[in-house]
Amino acid sequence: MGAHGQLQGLGAHWELWMLQQGGMSNHEALRAATLNGAYYLGMEKEIGSLEAGKLADLIVLNKNPLENIQHSENVIYTMVNGRLYDAATMQKTGNYNKKPTPFYWENPKVSGSFPFTEGMDVNTLGIAGEQCSCHGRH
Repeated sequence: MGAHGQLQGLGAHWELWMLQQGGMSNHEALRAATLNGAYYLGMEKEIGSLEAGKLADLIVLNKNPLENIQHSENVIYTMVNGRLYDAATMQKTGNYNKKPTPFYWENPKVSGSFPFTEGMDVNTLGIAGEQCSCHGRH
């Protein structure tokens, strides 16, 4: 499975769903998206399944994708390098209660490059009190 270029990683979900639509069971589609992909890349010892010693990058779902493959989009937590994040806010949780810094598209210096910010007050999206430098041109 591979997806790129889609807003907020939706392509990975769509590809997973299409594997199931193509005739795979939900379990087979999930395996193709995880362990089989890792094996194909020669990285099955590092990624692809939950085992001691493997990289701790995973998602925690609120609904079971074995019941309905489209439940894959019900992510409540994301773990990256062993750090757990609330999926809705990307705030570290658990041992780390640290608020996230703004994403690059939330920086008023670059937000004009992203059409989905149209109509937003980019001055409120700045980093720690920074103001937009466009002098009201947006």
